[in-house]
Formats: sequence, C-alpha cells, structure tokens
Amino acid sequence: MSGANDERPVSGAHAGGDMDAVVARASSGLAAMDDALHQLSKARSRVTHPSGLLAVEVDEQGGMTGLFLPDSLDGVDAGELGRAVVETAARAAQLVAERRERILASLGDRLSD
Repeated sequence: MSGANDERPVSGAHAGGDMDAVVARASSGLAAMDDALHQLSKARSRVTHPSGLLAVEVDEQGGMTGLFLPDSLDGVDAGELGRAVVETAARAAQLVAERRERILASLGDRLSD
C-alpha cells in the first residue's frame, strides 16, 4: 500500500540535471526580460507632419519630449498649427505603443519556449 509518506527525495545525477535545466531556463527568462526592458526604455519616436511644418518626438511612454518648428511661423494659422501638433504627437505616440506591443509579444514568445 502506498501512502503520502512513501515519497522519496530525488537525488543523484538526475536531480542535478533537473536543477541545471531549471537554472538555465530561469537565466534565459531573466535575459529575455532584461533585453525587453532595455528595448522598452529605448522605444522613442519622431514624426514629421505630412506638411513638413513641424515634427514631434515622444518618449517610451508616448509623452512629448520635443516639438520642432521652423524659425518663422508667419502665415500659419494658430488653429491649424495646434491641430498639426496634436495630430503629429498622436501618431508618434501610436508608433511607440505599437513598438511596445511588438517587444512585449516577443518577450512572451521567448518566455513560452
């Protein structure tokens, strides 16, 4: 008759091999997460408005970090300029979000191997 107390600890070469595999998998997962974190921290985007009037740069969170305008804005309607800034910033943030999604999907794939 077998009971719960009949379990024996695994020992010998087999146990060492299992532990090596666990450590190797954990190390691989850690490296994958470290790589993903590095890539996420570098995910930035700079987009130029189709008119060429301005460019917007965003950080890894999609927050605007730069607005690049020409030296003169003579003849540019303030409302049009505002819309162009918002439109361009939104596109730059969208590109960063897409990049983040690809990085995280790749991490998920690497961790599930």
